Amino acid sequence: MTIRVNEWYRVKSTSQFCRIQRIPSTRTPGVSVAKADENTRGFELALEWYAPSDPALQKWTKRVMIMELRKAATLLRDPLESDRPVIARLQSIAAGLPISSASRDGEFTLPV
Repeated sequence: MTIRVNEWYRVKSTSQFCRIQRIPSTRTPGVSVAKADENTRGFELALEWYAPSDPALQKWTKRVMIMELRKAATLLRDPLESDRPVIARLQSIAAGLPISSASRDGEFTLPV
């Protein structure tokens, strides 16, 4: 799977979604690429993770994290056509959502 910057992905078959912010180098974070796959070495993902906080998908929790490419390739899926309205909603509210936590591969760096 090729993962691209600024693209939206579904988290497996859940109602959670991610937007890729950057694909920075693990050695030189100022250097980044526009796309990568699970075989790309020396890079990781900086992403925004959105999880619904109500069954109607109207309220969302926003997290930011750094994740290994190989791990992301096992978790992320291309969105379905039926996901487009949800992604459109997320795009419209994403900038206004507060960040609830930050983590590096599951280790929290910013408390809730």
